Amino acid sequence: MISFRLIACTVALSAVSACGSSQFASRNAPFELIPGDQFEQVTPAVAVSPEALSQDLPAMKLASYAIKVPEDLTVSEANLYYPIADIVWRGDPIGDRKDQIGYIFQEAVTRTRSQITEGRPVIAEIELERFHSVTEKTRYSVGGTHSISFFLTLRDAETGQPLVNNKRIKSDLKAFGGRRAIEAERQGFTMKERILSHLNRVLAAELNQNGGWTDPDPKIEQAINAI
Repeated sequence: MISFRLIACTVALSAVSACGSSQFASRNAPFELIPGDQFEQVTPAVAVSPEALSQDLPAMKLASYAIKVPEDLTVSEANLYYPIADIVWRGDPIGDRKDQIGYIFQEAVTRTRSQITEGRPVIAEIELERFHSVTEKTRYSVGGTHSISFFLTLRDAETGQPLVNNKRIKSDLKAFGGRRAIEAERQGFTMKERILSHLNRVLAAELNQNGGWTDPDPKIEQAINAI
């Protein structure tokens, strides 16, 4: 049995424009599920310390990517203020939440790749750790936090050498609540679009900013961990 889903895109740089569409059903770029053992073959254990992003690295651009959503992550559909689960998502119709989250990350990566066209070509490997958004009950009352974390490896596209190795990235985002959430929805600024734009910023920072993304409010993580 495959222990996780792996969403991969290995499009050549000349086909970047084909990957820029947000309409996944009509994408022309290759998009497939790859068995887990293949992911392990391209992600060998390497003696590089975690989160080892050199301050001297040049700017990077994405040549290809892989997104892994482990099967053992728990999912909750309970309409509570704070369900206990790894994945809580209400920004798409009821369905396979792991696939939906995989597509969200795919779109965020696609946007980042189309925007950043200069720099050292790298392969990004993303493994989801947590995607705990807000329920209906929370969104239409007090609001809360989209708690999102994942592990990121960036490899040189030519040599396969890891430049960033299994770095844990916290990318929490304040969730609108009550009237503010309703007004944002009416204006087309949906919860899903806010998260996509946010992940786009996070990934761009990892490629072009010394030290990568920094959570602007570390108190968010402290509050979540205290629950």
